[in-house]
Parts: sequence; structure tokens; C-alpha cells
Amino acid sequence: MAKLSILVSFLKISLHNSFSLISKTATGYAIGAFGTVQLANVVFDNISTVDLIGLSQETSMQILFIFLLAFFPVVIFYSLLVKKKGAQKDAQELIANLNKKIEDQRPRICVLPFENLNADSETDFLVDGIVEDLITELSMVHEISVATRKTSFGLRGRDFSSKEFKEEWGFDYIVSGCIRASEQRLRISVELSDMADDAIVSSNKYDREKIDVFDIQDEIVTKIISSVIGDIEIASLKRACRKPTDNMTSYELMLKGRALNQKFEKEANAEAIEMLDAAIEADQTNPLPYSWKACTIGQAMFLGFREQDEETLEEFLGALSKANELNDNDWNTNRILAEAHITREDYSQAKVYAAKAYRANPNNPHVLSAYGDALLRNDDIDNALKIFEKMYKIEPIVGSDTNSDRPMRAILLAKFLNEQFLEALEVFEELEEIDFRSWIICVEIHKRLHKQYKTEKWFLDGIRKFHSLNFELEIDKIHLPYQEVISNLKRLSFEVGHLGLAG
Repeated sequence: MAKLSILVSFLKISLHNSFSLISKTATGYAIGAFGTVQLANVVFDNISTVDLIGLSQETSMQILFIFLLAFFPVVIFYSLLVKKKGAQKDAQELIANLNKKIEDQRPRICVLPFENLNADSETDFLVDGIVEDLITELSMVHEISVATRKTSFGLRGRDFSSKEFKEEWGFDYIVSGCIRASEQRLRISVELSDMADDAIVSSNKYDREKIDVFDIQDEIVTKIISSVIGDIEIASLKRACRKPTDNMTSYELMLKGRALNQKFEKEANAEAIEMLDAAIEADQTNPLPYSWKACTIGQAMFLGFREQDEETLEEFLGALSKANELNDNDWNTNRILAEAHITREDYSQAKVYAAKAYRANPNNPHVLSAYGDALLRNDDIDNALKIFEKMYKIEPIVGSDTNSDRPMRAILLAKFLNEQFLEALEVFEELEEIDFRSWIICVEIHKRLHKQYKTEKWFLDGIRKFHSLNFELEIDKIHLPYQEVISNLKRLSFEVGHLGLAG
């Protein structure tokens, strides 16, 4: 119904614009033609048309009438052609508003961390890992909006039935539960609560062997979706094509490695690699530890835990290649492949991988970041901006960050490339920590708008902060296919670089 509504609205606005424009143009033309005829009568009464053009007054008036009638469709066609761009813009804005309305109407679900009923904390990784997998599974369903892992785990221990919780988060549904794990069995209890009236919508218990954990996850997700939006066919839950492993040792070691990865600490990062290597040794056909190993090595390079030398890159690409070989539809693998291809400036292939990741997991902020970056570099800046704004809405503070600068920087770059200069400057002012890319873009915007900047505090602070950098190399690291933009930034960096040396 939503798609039909969009189509009908698109046709309505297109037809409305066309008929309105034709009506206005025809009225204006009729008034103009009537005035022309009246003026011609006056003129022809005072001059000799025979002496001037060799035609009688009557013949001249007939020719004028024919010309005015023949020229009418030309004027209509021209007006439609000129106004076509404006009409398309109106229609696109309407579609965007309808899409936003549809997006806002999707049920908002949060999966809270489950309670670990085991006496020891050694099984915390398993309990949290199962919950994280549930979040990922639910995120793959386009018909709902799911709180991210970071948001969900940040709510551990909160009283979700309290008035303050409801007012602060506004979730429509909460998934809660508990897990008890023995050596070979799992006992899982799950409740789905409707936040509008504090009613339990569904309550289910599962007592199965550990090897059935993936089937249990599918059943839980299916019951949640059926309870929230009714019975629909959910293609993402066809586990047969993507069940990662039958080896529970490999799966549990992978969960340990993934949990360590998400601590964003140097020692934990190194330990995560050990766990993931052990998971690979337990089952070399399990794609998940390869994927998370590549992710963990990438994290190590990004956070400075490891040097970006040939050995590290070889290990990173080896794990990534194997993960893709074993499962070329894994969202995490495709997300990393997209980012890797952007750094290689193979933008068209980056878009292919990013699109696959987005189709598989459209609510993951890391996927949204990669997809937006790929769209931006394939000259689809409008949609890239929408993706970045969605990413910011879903998770303003990403990963180990302490502020919202990362998504804001992406939005800033997109607005700059889209020549929304004033809006880009507004975003710049919201950044807590200024990076070189955002700084040089801000300088370029001021120059294009003929605004003074050389005495501004933000500019002088940037000169002092970035003076030791190789400006040209830093601009190359932005990885953009727009040569004119890159040339302008490099030319500008040369100018401001000399200002820094002079200072």
C-alpha cells in the first residue's frame, strides 16, 4: 500500500503540475494574443500595410491570427520543458516526505540484553552473542526499525516499564528474556512486550541442544515479526543458505572473539584475533571467524593498535578473501570489502559490495556508513546524504566514539559536494573535534562564498593543529573521484600551508 500511495501521489503531482501550468500558460497567452490583435488593429489603421509589406490590411490580420494560433502549442511545449525540472523536484520532495512518513511509521523494537541464569560469568559471551545475533536478524527485516547493538546493550539493567524509559526512548516493543546454558543444552525464555499498554504480546520458552541455536533464533525472530506486523514471508530468515557452522566450538569461539572486538582496546583486540584463529581451526568452513578477524584487524589499523604494513594488510586481505569465498552474501564481509575498495579507489566495485551489505542489513550503522560512502563516490550524492542522515538517526555515536563527529563529518562532506555550503558550515560548527578533512572543506567553502576566514579562531587553530601534516597526501586520503574538487582542495592547501609556514 505504501508503494502504491507513493506512485499515486507521484502521478497526481505530475498531472497537477502539468494541467496547472498549461492552464496558466494558455490564459496568459490568450490575454497576450488579444492585446496583440488590438494593437495590430490600431497600427494597421494608421499605416498602409500595402506600402509596408505588400499585403492588404485584411490579409495581414488573417496572417497574424494564423501565426498566433500556430505559435500557441510551441509556447505550451516550451513552458512544460522549462518547468519540467521544477516539477520533478516537487515530485521527488513529495516522495521523500512519503518515504519519511513510512519510515517513521515502522514499529520500533529494542532487544534488551538477556539475563544470564548461569552462576558464573564465563557464559556471558554466549548469552550476549545470541542476543546480538537476534538484533542482527531483526535488522534484516525492512518492515521494522530495530535499535542497534550499542543502544540495546547500553540499556542493560534499565526498567523498561517505567514512564521515564518510555518517554526517553519511545520504543513500540521491547524484547526481553533469559538464558541458561549447560554443556550441551540451551534453555531460553523470551517475552515480547507492547510498550503502549505494558502488555506481554507473546511469551515462549525453548529447551534445545546448543547445535539448534540458529533454528531457535529463527523461531524467535519469526514469532516477533508475526506478533508485530503479521504473517509475512521473510526472505532473510531462509537460514538454509547461510547457516554458518554445525561446529558449536567454532561458533562459541567466534562469539568470544566478536565480544573482545567490541571492547575497542588494544589487548582485547589481540586476544580477539587469537579466539578467532581458534574458531577457524575448529571449523575452517565457518565464514564468520574469517569475517570478524578481518574486521578486528581493520579495527587495529584504524585505532593504531597495529601498523598498516604489508604483513598486516596481507593478513587482513587473506581473512577477508576467505570470508567472501565461504559466504559472498555476509553483510559484514561485504561492508568491509566496500570500504577496502574505496581506499583502492575502485568505486564502482565498492558500490556493488556496499549495496549487497545494505540489502542484507539495512539498519546497521557501519553498513550505512559504507553504503553512503560508496554512493557518494558514484555521483549519487543526494541518496548518500539520506543514508548518512539515517545512520546519524539510528546511532549518533558509533562504535568506540565518544561523540557524534563521525556521522556528522560524513554529512558535512556530502553537503559540501552537493554545494549546500551554508548547511555544511552549520554541521561544521557542531563538530566537537575538527579533523583535517572537515577543516580544509570549511576553508574551501569560505573561499567560494567570499567569506573572511584567515583571522577566524577555527582557521588559526587548524593551522596550528595540522601544520605538520602533508596536506596533499591528506587530501588524497579522502578518496574522491571528483578531480576538480581535489585540485581545488590541493591548490587551497598549498596556500594555507604557506600561511602556516609564515606564521
